[in-house]
Parts: sequence; structure tokens; C-alpha cells
Amino acid sequence: MTIRFIFDIQFFAEDRTEPATPKKREKTRSEGKVSQSKDLTASVEILAGLVGLLTLGPGIAASLIDYMRETVSLIGSSTLLREGWFYPLEYSAVWTYFSAWLLLGCIIAVFVIAIVIYQIGWKITTEPFKFDLSRLNPISGMKKIISMRSIVELLKGLLKSSFFVFVIYVALRDKLPIAMRAIQFPMEDGAFQIWDLLWDLSMRLAFMLLIMSLFDYMYQKWEFEKSIKMSKHDIKEEYKQMEGDPQIKQKIRQKQRELAKKRMMSSVPKADVVITNPTTLAVALAYDRELMAAPQIVAKGKGFIARRIRELALQHNVPIVENKPLARALFNAVEVGDEVPENLYRGVAEILAMVYKLKKK
Repeated sequence: MTIRFIFDIQFFAEDRTEPATPKKREKTRSEGKVSQSKDLTASVEILAGLVGLLTLGPGIAASLIDYMRETVSLIGSSTLLREGWFYPLEYSAVWTYFSAWLLLGCIIAVFVIAIVIYQIGWKITTEPFKFDLSRLNPISGMKKIISMRSIVELLKGLLKSSFFVFVIYVALRDKLPIAMRAIQFPMEDGAFQIWDLLWDLSMRLAFMLLIMSLFDYMYQKWEFEKSIKMSKHDIKEEYKQMEGDPQIKQKIRQKQRELAKKRMMSSVPKADVVITNPTTLAVALAYDRELMAAPQIVAKGKGFIARRIRELALQHNVPIVENKPLARALFNAVEVGDEVPENLYRGVAEILAMVYKLKKK
């Protein structure tokens, strides 16, 4: 009888509970993944257009009225009988509409660019436009259609539609009788009545959309921050990539110490004397009057390294002198490759003099 156990690997996965690091945020931005509310951009665009229309409306209306007068004045005129009569009128139409709406379009564009930069910052990347075969995968496409995000977007659309219908109903309920009577007014007065109705309705819808888009912006930002959260393991892996794996760095330092030890040991046979503790410490000294201003420490160590220095000194006939205070002072005060400090000159000079006397130098 075979017993099978089924484990869910995700059960052992570490939850993403930590905020994203700056490196993760920069990588996400370079991939074109940002927090942005399209509803907020649309609401600012509509409000900017309405405010611009309120400011520039009289000038735009005057320009269009002048063009209409120019057009109507041609009725019955002999100008219509001339060849090419349409070209001046066409040029006038293009220039009138272009000059009338250009400034309003620029105002809207400035506000839209500003709100987009406020939401996502200033970064240009071509990563989202790169061809990716995974985007053609129908399974992943279905997952995007049937997902929590799509459900939220559907609920948002239904909620916005309900609010729009309610606002339009309230506005028409109060203003529709006045608009119906506007037909009986003179043309100019009736046009103003209709304009007031449309303006009031547009402003209500715009402000309602702005309020809803602010909530949408907060939701999009919360969802984005949630999607880029990292686990503690992810942060450790990122740190390893940035700073290097601590184990590898430790091995490198160990290798460097071994190489330095080998170089140090290779200098022991060239030393003039080895001063010992006598068993715990060992310091090897070398002195060349032509190359050095003072004696130098070419090797030092304690414990096993001290014993190895003594063994090499015996193998190469390097004198070994026991001097506990001097050995301890040199070991603690001087690094390998440094010269002996002035306060230790006398003790080192006495030992070197003794060694040179033995070697008959």
C-alpha cells in the first residue's frame, strides 16, 4: 500500500510583507509599471477644459460669430460666382477654429501633463513597447480578464454609471422645465437658458468624477504598493547582488589572508633576526642600510604562525633571540612592512648589534 502526501509549496513560501526597496522601485519603473489613475487624469482634463472654456469662452464665441457673419454675408453675393471663391472661406474657417481652440487645447495639455508627472514622475522608457511572446498567451490573457482587478474595475464602472445617472436625473428634474420653456424665449435668451443647464450639469459631473477619481488614485497607489512588496528573502537576495554574497566575500578575505601569509612566510628566510616571546609570539626583522631608514617588520604572528616562523628561521639559519618585552611591544605596535618606531630603536639596535657580532658583520 502506497501512501502519497501532497504538499502545497506555497505554504512554505515567505509572505511579501516588506516595503519595496529603492532598487526594486527603480526596476519596476523601468519596466513601465507605475501607479496611475486614469480616472484622475480624465477628471483633471475635463475640469481644465471647463475652466478654460469659462475663461476663454467669450473670445471663442466672438471669433466664431464673426466667422458665421462672414459666411452668411456671402449669401446672394457675386463673390460666389467667381472661380475659386471657396478657398478664402476655407482658409478663414481653418484659421478661425485653429486660433479659437489652440489656447484652450494648450491649457488642457499642460494640466494633463502635470497630473501625469505628479502620479508617475518623470521617466522615459521603451520597455513596455518591446515585443513579448508571453503577451500572446491566451491563458494569461484569460487570467487578466477573470481576476480581482477586472472585478474591481467592473464594480467601479457600475458605481460611476450609477452616480452619473443620479446626477443627471437630479439636474434635469430641476432644470428641465426651464429648458423646455426656453423654446418659447427669443433665440439669444433661449440659448443662454440651455447653456446654463448644460454648464451646471457639466460642472456637477466633473466634480463628482474628480471626487471618485481621488478615491481611485488612493486605491491604485495602495494596490501598486501591495504588488511590489518584497519578502525578507527577496531583500536578502537583493543585498547579496548589490554587496556580494557574504559567504563569497568571506572566502575572498580568507584567500587574501592566506596569500598574505604566504608572502609573509617567504620573507622569513631573508630576515636578520627573529625575536620571540619565546613560544607565543614571533617577530621577524630585516635591515638594509642602503634601502631602509630603519629596521622593518617582515613577518609576525602568534600561536601556530609564531611556531611556523621559528621553524623557517631554524631551517634557514636565521638567529632567534628571546626578548619577551620587545617581542610583545613590536607585535602590538608595528604591522608587517612597517618600520620600527623610534621608541623601540634602542632595544632593536642592541639585538641587531649582537646578531651582527655573531655573524661577524
